Amino acid sequence: MRVRSFLAVGSALLVSALLAAAASAGPYKVKNLQAISGPSPFPAGCPGGFRDETKIPGHELETAITVNPANPRNIIATWKQDVGPFNGRDDLVASSLDGGKTWTRSTIPGLTVCTGGTADTASDPWVSAGGDGTVYFGGQSGVLSPDLIAIVASHSRDGGRSWPAPATVAPRLAGNETPSITASPTLDGHAYMVWANFAEELPRANTLEFSRTTDSGATWSPPLLIDQPGPFAQDQAPRLLVLPDGTLLTLFARIDLEAGFGAHYAARSFDEGRTWLPPVELGPHLPLTEFVHPEFGHLPQPHFPSAAVAPDGTAYLAFENNSSATSGGIGVAKSRDGGLTWSSSTLEVSGYAFEPAIAVNKHGIVGVTWYDLRNDRPDDNALTADVWFAHSHNRGESWRQTHVAGPTDLQTAPLPAHNYVGEYQGLAGLRNGFAAAFTLPAPQAKDGPTDIFFARIGPGGGDEKDDRH
Repeated sequence: MRVRSFLAVGSALLVSALLAAAASAGPYKVKNLQAISGPSPFPAGCPGGFRDETKIPGHELETAITVNPANPRNIIATWKQDVGPFNGRDDLVASSLDGGKTWTRSTIPGLTVCTGGTADTASDPWVSAGGDGTVYFGGQSGVLSPDLIAIVASHSRDGGRSWPAPATVAPRLAGNETPSITASPTLDGHAYMVWANFAEELPRANTLEFSRTTDSGATWSPPLLIDQPGPFAQDQAPRLLVLPDGTLLTLFARIDLEAGFGAHYAARSFDEGRTWLPPVELGPHLPLTEFVHPEFGHLPQPHFPSAAVAPDGTAYLAFENNSSATSGGIGVAKSRDGGLTWSSSTLEVSGYAFEPAIAVNKHGIVGVTWYDLRNDRPDDNALTADVWFAHSHNRGESWRQTHVAGPTDLQTAPLPAHNYVGEYQGLAGLRNGFAAAFTLPAPQAKDGPTDIFFARIGPGGGDEKDDRH
């Protein structure tokens, strides 16, 4: 909810992907690129919301995306809408039933005052579709005076077209942050929420929390503790994976201010989240370094990792791994033993890189999207960024990169403290390719300072028919 600039916990870690199954090793292409956010549904604002007058119509950020396993032509994305210094007016959902060609937007009734609720703001939206076709939404719903945040969830049985009022997963508390939701691919009606709480009051300070539904989101279990790093460290941005054997794997970042480093960790549960083993550190200690652009100062560095699991159970984590304001890469860590041990390397980029999203498609091909500044030029009064995609069909031993969108000028997006494009973007695997969602400012944005874009990315010689089966 609050915008954080978690000093880029730089690091090295990368590898990837799996099951070199019969899929093209050739170049991937962008087959469909379009804005899906449209004009703000709240052009007159939302009277009654705290500091509603500061919200910026058409300013959209922070998108997640999922593909419905029960109907692979059904793609669902979400983002926060009309963002200002005190966050967004509401969260929106867009759904497609034709593989991303056309989209319908919807809201979550009662999420904020904009849709008949009592909350001032919404943030950190997430979507995930289960094997039974239920689509889940998770996020924050908060009152800003005082600053109390609830973790909430809703569900859709019609592919993301309609939603009931949200259920409360965790009551309004100071410090509830960075939630994500994951639907079970095999257990009907089961889904899982993980989030951080940044409250620093002992005895339960800076915790990582978990909740489960077994009735398709109607009710949620009381919050359970995954991890508590201590009063001088902070866990953030947890991402939960369901492995093929049913193991739950929560991957997250930790900032350890007392020790002076950051790192990534993985916690495992073998009983659907009732108990959790102590987390395993994924790689080397990471220096806490803030990178500053020589002309514009703040560079996006939210350090929100992205996680994915392959059909063979290999788990992946992608994260920012920069060495300076002008050079870096995307780190990817890989585990083939259920999150117990990890290997890592780096997808090299000739420029500052940020906000990676990782996914694995049905053939086991690993894909990663990210922004980077390789085309930024000094003294041109623009902060030039592009969106890129890389895929690997040999477990990350080699990668091929594809330009997805841009150049775009981050300077035209308001509120640099929001990292210009938010804190995370979305990528989901298809049967034969990937579905990406991301934020772009000018010159691409037409309905406000930023728009949410969808791209379908696939092998250059293939077609889309496989995704209908």
